[in-house]
Amino acid sequence: MQLTIDVKDSAIDKIMYFLEHLKADVKILKKVDTNGLDIEPLSQEDKEYNYIKDGRKERKTHPQNYGTLDDVKWD
Repeated sequence: MQLTIDVKDSAIDKIMYFLEHLKADVKILKKVDTNGLDIEPLSQEDKEYNYIKDGRKERKTHPQNYGTLDDVKWD
């Protein structure tokens, strides 16, 4: 039987410890870290390429149109 579970970061060490001690009965097939960033390089063939290129030009020529994290009202 295969089972897929979603484990919180706070419990992962305990779960892995438990599974490691059941090696005779449990086989870990695959570990997936869902907290990692899914970042892919942008190529010139991507449809978003020109938007990003134009946005970078805009930011250089009109920096007053852009804010910082300090400008965000988190309330």
